Amino acid sequence: MEATRNSLPPSSPDAPPEKISAFVTAYQLNGTGGGRILDDTQLHAVWHSEEAALWLHLDFRHDDVMTYLHSLAELDEAVIEALLEEDTRPRVARFGRGVVTTLRGINFNPGAARDDLISLRVWMTPKRLITLRRRPLHAVSVVRERIDSGDGAESIPDLTAWLTETLVDQVGDVTHQLDGRLAELEEAQLNDPEDVDSDDLTRIRRSLINLRRFMGPQRDCLAQLAQGPLWLDEETKVSLRESANQLSRYTEDFNAMQERAHILQEQYWSEHNEQLNERMYMLAIVTTVFLPLSFLTGLLGINVGGIPGAENPYAFTIFIALTLAIGIAVMALLKRKHWW
Repeated sequence: MEATRNSLPPSSPDAPPEKISAFVTAYQLNGTGGGRILDDTQLHAVWHSEEAALWLHLDFRHDDVMTYLHSLAELDEAVIEALLEEDTRPRVARFGRGVVTTLRGINFNPGAARDDLISLRVWMTPKRLITLRRRPLHAVSVVRERIDSGDGAESIPDLTAWLTETLVDQVGDVTHQLDGRLAELEEAQLNDPEDVDSDDLTRIRRSLINLRRFMGPQRDCLAQLAQGPLWLDEETKVSLRESANQLSRYTEDFNAMQERAHILQEQYWSEHNEQLNERMYMLAIVTTVFLPLSFLTGLLGINVGGIPGAENPYAFTIFIALTLAIGIAVMALLKRKHWW
């Protein structure tokens, strides 16, 4: 009977409904770089233990998130409101001995644009770390893998430093990708301007604008976080300052790449307009050459009596020769005037 129940497909009406909860994962750090994964029951059992260093990761899209923030963690309403804000930017705010901060990470989910950043809301105390996300964040998975392998954070401040360092490193990866793609477009501009994709340039500029919008404040956020609170150890502060310095360099790179992309797009449009002007100029030359010929054909094509050469069998040949002579004369005149 048990085998039959387990073999039911997920879509079967007899299969138990999947539990949807804000709880994603929880860890109890062991102080040596590893940690124990806790289920919901174990989390509730050890949460109020003052000695345990706990990390709780939540998905705040689900209604029971308040169960963990209010009932379990017993956070103040002001802290909960700061963590659940709909629209956030990188920030640092102190509430008692705890700190609320909001960071942004690169979206590595399938089909997502790299400039579509994911927010990570953080509540941190000396022994507790609560993180909340709306969508899966690859940086969190990287940190979890390090803890699972026993080579991760040893304390909550250390875990915070690991998270920020991973977020910044992934920003660096995207920075190198954008720089490489921009260099390819610059090389194509020099070799064959027609190979430059204007839409690709626009996408790069849009990505740079969005990254600059959030990474600049995030740099200031990390620098502010490195200055306190008092329970942060010096090693964590040094790590946070280094992450802020790295992010500052990446922000400068974004500014430089934005200028390069702007110059490249201006060159593209300049060459595009030059080609368009050349084509319009050639059309004007052709129009100038055929303007007198069109006048003659129109004049001789009117349906009235007395048209010259109407009775002459050589009139058409003479007219063709006359139009060729006029055309050649007009072209010679334009050449003499250096108009083409």
